Amino acid sequence: MLKKLGLTDFKVFRDIEFTFMPGTTAIVGPNGSGKTSILESIEFGLFRTVTRKEKKIPKVENLIRHGRNRAIVELEFIAPVNKRVYRVKRSIHPGETNADLFVEGTRDVVVSGPKNVDQEIVNLLGMDRHTFSALTYVRQGEIDRLSRLAPKGRRTDLYNMMGLGVYDKTSGKVKKHERSVKKSISNIEETRSRLENVQEHLPTRNELDTSMRALERLHSEDSKNKDVEAVRVVLTKLSQSVSEIDDQLSSPELSTHYDELKMETETTKVLKSLLEAIPDVAEIQLRPHIRREAREIFISIFGDRYSDLIIDDDYEISLYDLRGNRISLVAASGGEDVCVNFALRVAVNTALQNHSIAGNPLGLIILDEPGAGLDSQRRRWLPEAISGLKSINQVIVVTHMEELKESTERVISLIPQGKGRQPKLEYSE
Repeated sequence: MLKKLGLTDFKVFRDIEFTFMPGTTAIVGPNGSGKTSILESIEFGLFRTVTRKEKKIPKVENLIRHGRNRAIVELEFIAPVNKRVYRVKRSIHPGETNADLFVEGTRDVVVSGPKNVDQEIVNLLGMDRHTFSALTYVRQGEIDRLSRLAPKGRRTDLYNMMGLGVYDKTSGKVKKHERSVKKSISNIEETRSRLENVQEHLPTRNELDTSMRALERLHSEDSKNKDVEAVRVVLTKLSQSVSEIDDQLSSPELSTHYDELKMETETTKVLKSLLEAIPDVAEIQLRPHIRREAREIFISIFGDRYSDLIIDDDYEISLYDLRGNRISLVAASGGEDVCVNFALRVAVNTALQNHSIAGNPLGLIILDEPGAGLDSQRRRWLPEAISGLKSINQVIVVTHMEELKESTERVISLIPQGKGRQPKLEYSE
């Protein structure tokens, strides 16, 4: 859970501090007021990276406020592994970053240095940035996108939202490595074949030794014969060639290394098979929890109209009215479809957090513009949907929608003050 966020010369912020409490908080402001910068600073504070559209920004100095030469991010958070409060302080300079991690309430530095702090935060959270993103963020447009997809596409989309897409990326790297190993094996086999072909056209060591002994007898009988000496030179060179071929064929590169590569190929096959199987196994195990969580969220909103929400194995969605009649999602009246998809999308996060074997749940969900792309009729259902998230300790909603103010326990308003000036900060409950 997040507690405080302090920013100095970070993006649009000159010097500002945000306080986060348990429960639901809306960060409200018009486009360009700095809402996205808050999310970026949280990600940077925890993981020293900032992701935009699933890609990391190439230069962290782009986060420094215009005209300044340094930015500072200080983030207080409660570590799931031990429930202690930590404060991470990161500074950004052109071309480099510095970092320190403290136990809050003391001046004791737990670790220093960017890489050490990165690893220690992963240990404290029990997850890396990819897992954190999958468990925590509901990104802009994801809810609206779900409602437009066919069941098969919805399943694929949710699969990626569960963070299982990382296995595909890792599998791709393994396949690339496998191709590289196979190419090395092919090169060795080609070299060995070429050497063996040359070897077949050369006399054997036994034939050379026999020829050399015969030549020595001729030399003893006629020591002045120049032809004998010429043959000796040829036999000596042939002997050297045979030795070189034998040495190359028995070299570690063509023998031991070849065996190691063949073994590595078998290991890679097993790893590739596991990487392909793990996502399906994980998704199957999470599926009943996602169904239950989505149903609970939806019924908490529409329990006076619907008796049930059913999601099958292919993520085909059906509603049942109070009389038990099945109603397809397409046939439902306005607002229900977005709430179904909201419930399904958020259920992915709550199911992952509550049933993950990776460690203690974070108890945090960040909703980034959950109403993006929705018309006014559909937006009116979101406040109730958000207020119904009871299984999460802390919900942060980042939005420009004034309608969502009523759904949260407190509101952080960002009020633009003009170009180049820090937005004004107001709290309300």
